[in-house]
Amino acid sequence: MRVAAVLLIAAWSATGSVAAQAVRGQLIDSVSRAPLPGAFVTLVDEQGVERVRAMTNTAGEFVLSAPAGAYRLRSKRIGFRSYLSSPLTLRSGETMSFSATVAPIPVALSQVVVEGQRQCDVAGGASLAALWDEIREALAEVSWTSRDPGYWYDLRDFTREVSASGQPRGPDSTWHDVGFSRVPIKTVATPEQLEREGFVIGNESNWTYRGPDADVLLSDAFLRTHCFETKSGHGETDGLIGLAFTPARGRTLPDIAGTIWVDGKTAQLHHLDYTYTRLPQELVAPRAGGHIEFLRVPSGAWIVRDWVIRMPRSKMVERPMAMGQRPEVVGFHEEGGSVVFIKTRSGTVVYGTEPAVTAVASAPPAAAPAEAPAATQTVAPTGTVVSAPTPPPAAAPAGDSTRRPTRSNRGGAHNPNVLEGDEFERSTALDAYALVQEFRPNWLRSRGVISIRDQSAGEVKVYLNGVSIGNVNELRQIRSDNVRELRFLGAAEAQQRYGVGHGGGVIEVLTK
Repeated sequence: MRVAAVLLIAAWSATGSVAAQAVRGQLIDSVSRAPLPGAFVTLVDEQGVERVRAMTNTAGEFVLSAPAGAYRLRSKRIGFRSYLSSPLTLRSGETMSFSATVAPIPVALSQVVVEGQRQCDVAGGASLAALWDEIREALAEVSWTSRDPGYWYDLRDFTREVSASGQPRGPDSTWHDVGFSRVPIKTVATPEQLEREGFVIGNESNWTYRGPDADVLLSDAFLRTHCFETKSGHGETDGLIGLAFTPARGRTLPDIAGTIWVDGKTAQLHHLDYTYTRLPQELVAPRAGGHIEFLRVPSGAWIVRDWVIRMPRSKMVERPMAMGQRPEVVGFHEEGGSVVFIKTRSGTVVYGTEPAVTAVASAPPAAAPAEAPAATQTVAPTGTVVSAPTPPPAAAPAGDSTRRPTRSNRGGAHNPNVLEGDEFERSTALDAYALVQEFRPNWLRSRGVISIRDQSAGEVKVYLNGVSIGNVNELRQIRSDNVRELRFLGAAEAQQRYGVGHGGGVIEVLTK
């Protein structure tokens, strides 16, 4: 059977005056004749290096703009064999039309993946390479969707305290976070920072737990510092095939080990489980880790549907025979959430149902979650997998000079709606967003009633020295060392001062 049956139709633009050269085209299933949405299309140069990438829309259409030169067009759908075109030449100022009719020949992972193959080069063996090829494409689509500002999300977030055995201690704190580009999972640290510092950093008073997002898992740094092994699912994972990863030999920093699971028949990305390894001060906490579930929505986009990160709380106990003290886990702090509803800017529902939005819109604004106990640093509402449990007192890990003030130094006399320089003078945050995330995370959570006509009406807005600059994401553009003071205005005060459309509140930034 042929790998693919492809029809190429090349047509050059007659204008000769196009500002940039491009390839415009469409992917069509050769059997059903239906367009193929949510498929990646890339141009690779003569050395096989990817130069530009796009995802097909709901009509299977795509546009690729690139410098003039010789290329091949590659298309890949998860679960199907990839297609690589014959060489094509993209001439300066011209637009090429490219229509491909692709035969749906599936990848039979269950037949090519051999359980137990282990390599520290993910492409080092045929079995590993076949599995990684599918996972890589799915993760790339998750990453792609997370950067697309055209999706409006309604996220339900939660925090909870559980015992060492996992039993709840009191009710969950829950709230809704809504707006465009509300990425559920985003790691603040770069892959290079994780390689250099590890996944858990801190000192004797605060530990920060970092988790992986799609960009981290795809990075060269992650692939360079981990070894991989193929697994077959059993019990709850029956029918799934896993790509297990562990820190490479000789890696002594706090890290993560886990498994990325895909469907054995369709190669669709399913979920990721991970645990922390080599925790600071030799803390033993096998349940510390996280869980991320993925979902492909009808539009073809991939999303993170559910997520949770579990961070240990500990105390110091005496060792037997007067051998000093050691840390012991006394519970866990969990943070996570799930996607309730997603739609495009045009109002097209891609996940969930419209009543979900109506119910949230008609409900009174959700109360902000209760302040975390002393010595706990909560995560950002965007799902940033970063937090700190109550650690045992001890010296900072070797080579880590990072020092963060504890919660006990932040509360008390400080105004909860004002963040002044004396509170964050020792912070290592690089921008205003990180400052708010560290000291006043509740400010980042939407408080306004959702408006179907104006989805941004309930978002927190940002004013820089009295001038509107957008939503909370613009805080990332303001260097922390330029910040003198930050203030939060609730909905009523914000609308009284700045007018209608500020129902989510305002963060005012005053610079030095």
